[in-house]
Amino acid sequence: MTVFDALGRWFGESKASLSVGLLMLTLGTYLASSNDPRSTYFCSSNDWPTLIALLQWAGLLLDATIVIAVWRILAWARTTKNRLRTLSGILVVAFLGTGLFYWLSRLLFSTRPVSYHFQSLDSLYLFDVIVDGLAFSVFLVSTSLLAPDESPLSLSGIVAFLSGLSEAVQKTALTGTWENTSPATTYFALILVCVGFSHFLYANNIQPVVFAHRAFVVFLLVLVTIVGTIYTPIKALQVIDQHPLVKIIYDARIEADRWLVHATVSDSLSVAVQEYRERHNGREPPPKFDVWYHFAKERGSVLLDDFPQIQNDLLPFWGVSPSKIREDVRRAAAEPNMALLQIRGGKSEHTLPSASPHSAVMDGLVDLVKGFAEHLPGMELAINLEERPRVLAPWDDIQRFATTANRKRVSKLLPRTSDLLSELPVAQSTANDKLQAPDNFTPVRAVHEMTALACPPGTRSRAGTHWNIRDLCASCTRPQSQGQFLVNWRLSQEICHQSDLLRLHSLHMTPAERRPLQELLPVFSRAKTDSYSDILIPLPRVAETADSNTEGFDMKLKKLFWRGKVDRLGTSHELVRGGHQERLVHSLNTAARSDKTTLLLPDKKNRYAFEQVPTADLNELLPIDVAFSDYTACEPGGSSICEAVDADFSKNASDENALRSQYVMVVDADNGPPLELLPTLRSSSVPFYASIFREWYSDRLMPWVHFVPVDLRYHALHSTLAYFVGIQTKDGRRLNGKGVEMKGRHKDGKWIAEQGKRWAGKVVRREDMEVYLFRLLLEWGRVIDDNRDELGFVLV
Repeated sequence: MTVFDALGRWFGESKASLSVGLLMLTLGTYLASSNDPRSTYFCSSNDWPTLIALLQWAGLLLDATIVIAVWRILAWARTTKNRLRTLSGILVVAFLGTGLFYWLSRLLFSTRPVSYHFQSLDSLYLFDVIVDGLAFSVFLVSTSLLAPDESPLSLSGIVAFLSGLSEAVQKTALTGTWENTSPATTYFALILVCVGFSHFLYANNIQPVVFAHRAFVVFLLVLVTIVGTIYTPIKALQVIDQHPLVKIIYDARIEADRWLVHATVSDSLSVAVQEYRERHNGREPPPKFDVWYHFAKERGSVLLDDFPQIQNDLLPFWGVSPSKIREDVRRAAAEPNMALLQIRGGKSEHTLPSASPHSAVMDGLVDLVKGFAEHLPGMELAINLEERPRVLAPWDDIQRFATTANRKRVSKLLPRTSDLLSELPVAQSTANDKLQAPDNFTPVRAVHEMTALACPPGTRSRAGTHWNIRDLCASCTRPQSQGQFLVNWRLSQEICHQSDLLRLHSLHMTPAERRPLQELLPVFSRAKTDSYSDILIPLPRVAETADSNTEGFDMKLKKLFWRGKVDRLGTSHELVRGGHQERLVHSLNTAARSDKTTLLLPDKKNRYAFEQVPTADLNELLPIDVAFSDYTACEPGGSSICEAVDADFSKNASDENALRSQYVMVVDADNGPPLELLPTLRSSSVPFYASIFREWYSDRLMPWVHFVPVDLRYHALHSTLAYFVGIQTKDGRRLNGKGVEMKGRHKDGKWIAEQGKRWAGKVVRREDMEVYLFRLLLEWGRVIDDNRDELGFVLV
């Protein structure tokens, strides 16, 4: 045997050669699958990272041991029947062992029993377990027929190859975008997977790969390698001549102008009536529409035609009989933290006692209605006094009511009663009027299931649970984004295609103090998310932040400012690591040295390309002042998780006036919308707005014109801020080992600040609240009338 013969034999047959192929395959698969952008979900140094890594290695060794042991047991069973029988016995023993372990743990460690009720859908976790269990069982049965004839290495190598090749091809297609800023790593991973698997096939003497011959598979891999070699350099060398936000802001300005023309068509009552018919499928305006029109004109309302929120909120109730709606008002008002607003005889009043902490809010609402109450029919409104919305009805029910509502004269087919609205009994604020409130404990998991029911079938949130919180869900952001930046603000607030937000926003991560109502009830709330069916109402805020700063934009501090207060009790590991406020503070203050952020940076020719830079270095270069002024999320003597987070966030910053800064971060509270949005809009500061909540005025504000939209994942926050304030590396600082000179777009920031202030002074005044509320109650008065299909304003 010559030296070359020995090398050929070693390369083709020896165990060492097989190890080389496996190393290339597994390394390529790892590089391809670990190159995803990371989410801002974070881990603390108090989370025992070393122990977690050791447990992961122990789990890997146990998996390998189990695979080898099962393979040897199945190899001893020579026939297919014996193999299936043996495998069934293994699965039954595993099932019984797991059940026994769970039962013993419940006996040894007592926990609070969890009981809740929801409709039509079992637990999403149980659903995932069943589906994954079935898939895993099919996989085991299939492999039990295949693997014993080969080594377990053959099957695991094929699975690794399919996973690695899929990831490598997808990442290669994204070369040059913000989702793949390391084309060299992706290309190297693609080569390793293709070459490593080809070597693995011959070294392990595998002839067929599933249903294809190995020669054909290797030929395809050669083609993939050639295409990747040509495609990667071309896409990697592409640069952007102009910052994308320049065009995004320009397009947003054009879109805002078009919307304004569409929303302000009416210049007379006759035109307003015609516009109403066209926008409401031929339905006539409600009675007293002429009074509302003149009322709006007297108060200088700019918007007279565009009220889509009212139309969408009330549409399902057209599919419910008026008598049932009137009964449901009392049912809803019997729930905790609800108030009843009564309008009759041209006067309005509420049922809360003066000692109630919410009486000031209801007094403000009564004062809003007072100016037009004489023109309203008799009615009662159930007002939600909590920040959190209440009606989380299933999507199937809402669709059924909406479909019924779209039919002509549907009220004639619905049950009717002889009760007149003017004869409604006066509700008294006594305890006897309250129904017995059920146990309102609703765990987070149950709220997730209810939220899933509110989504259409087939959507991500309805289909199952989002498990991967380590990586950014780029597929969730694509529908509403242009590259890295958010452009479709309305779509970004919808949860159904963004199942990852269920684990990235505190609303979805805290138990509901009041169990959501899973029935379409007429509840009027200040704010809601896309999943809830509450009716939005302009409810005055007693504690709204006052605008105490009148300085111009140029006179303010050039920085992004935010101060938060969290005083929740009863927290969890996921909440304190993934809550939207915690993630914001961590990513902008205490990011680990290994954390990376994708940033759009210019070169010497002022052309732009995406790069991954250390988040900590970027936080030092950008003018950021974001912190908690008060963080007490845990009870004294709480869990170690709480203590660790309190230690991270307990360095409370001074509580300054946010409106002294040019850029103000505006994010949701735990269970409701932020208080700072309107004051920031009315000032000369730019709101960096991140929210899932909608209020009565939300449709009137245009992203990139009146505020800067920020995705709640915060993956583009640094790039967005850098566009406005710029980046200059000075005093020996470097970013990725090089100096960066990026000029800020100060004029664009100033323009957005001025546009927001001017627009807020036109469409979110107290007078606009009255106009919106007047129109809403006119529409509602017709919805609850037994003769609603015959009612309408006729222009004489």
